Amino acid sequence: MIRLLTFVLALSGALVARLPAAEAAATSRPDPKQAAQQKAAEKVFDLSRLHVINIVISEEGVRHLTEMSDTRYRCTFTFDGLELKDVGVRQAGGVFHPYQPITGKPSLSLKFNAFVKGQRLHGLEKLVLKNQAQDQSLLNEHLTYEMFRRAGVPAALTSYAVVRLNGRPAGIYLMREPVDDDFMLRNFGQANAGGNLYELEFHAGDFVRNAGWADLKDEAKEKRNRADLIALAAAAAATPDAAFVPNLAKHLDLDRAATYFAVETLTAHWDAISYRNNNTYLYHLAGADRFVIIPHGADQAFGGRGGRGGFRGGGTGGFPPELLAQRFRTVPELTAKYEAEFARAGGAVVWDEAALLARVEQIAKLLASYDRPNEIASDFARFTSNRPWVESFIRNGQ
Repeated sequence: MIRLLTFVLALSGALVARLPAAEAAATSRPDPKQAAQQKAAEKVFDLSRLHVINIVISEEGVRHLTEMSDTRYRCTFTFDGLELKDVGVRQAGGVFHPYQPITGKPSLSLKFNAFVKGQRLHGLEKLVLKNQAQDQSLLNEHLTYEMFRRAGVPAALTSYAVVRLNGRPAGIYLMREPVDDDFMLRNFGQANAGGNLYELEFHAGDFVRNAGWADLKDEAKEKRNRADLIALAAAAAATPDAAFVPNLAKHLDLDRAATYFAVETLTAHWDAISYRNNNTYLYHLAGADRFVIIPHGADQAFGGRGGRGGFRGGGTGGFPPELLAQRFRTVPELTAKYEAEFARAGGAVVWDEAALLARVEQIAKLLASYDRPNEIASDFARFTSNRPWVESFIRNGQ
């Protein structure tokens, strides 16, 4: 079992990722907007059905689709029969996720109110469609976020869809909830909305060494300043061990961070903050006045490609190079938190082997239910061929 690997730890017996006092007070009263956002997300990311999406992109959009730009172009978007017109679309990708023409299988970012004020998909402003080019099993990202949520760390919701682009079958896509204002409202409530959201990417370097390297969303547009991240970075970099915990606790939810680092290790999410300074968000809770860590880009977790990646399978391993993650391995009080959370998250309550294997089977039946199998044959084949090593990782952690 994965809970027996890497560490021999005493099970903590209690949920460490509890709400801090300020946040608990802020969420003690019912938040109708938060409840409505949760209901909207559950409707879109319904796992009881294989969603069907048709996208017709304008000629202008098709011409510019492969350009790396934030500019969105008009398209008509149909979701399970519900048609939305003048939706904004652009390609989603990056250095290791090459842009593709519409004749390929491009990942797409949809913004429903880009051209029509107030237009939403069942209450959601945005949606990401991922081609899973770096997730051969189509399971890694879905299962990793599930593990984070089970452990108490907010993570994007996902489900599956068959997509047609300008009338052509494009295959199976992972529908992913963007980490945006809707996500923050759903997970943290109105009292903690509006805070700074930072994206960490490996090519920018360690934010602890230079807080200016992290990308702050809407920094110029909304004239945001990054004094909060500068304070966190200074505390993480310069505080002596003896004073580290009380000083860092002023800026970071330490309990949630311990849980985050533990699940990052358990799921072999090697392409994240600890080992790559990558695929991670830092969000400053407005009401609680402290940061939380949010996972992202987990398409190579759960054993990585072919089960060979990760901390325990011959890939990245050893001592984390990122300075904040290092302190959780060297400051005794934080190490204890991390180890307790590793044990708890690796235990049967969170790492529920039967539940995870049942989820894999559920997705297999979902994908097999499509009544035009030839349209998704290649994607279904790679799901089927890679499924065994995902199940092996669930059972054995490698």
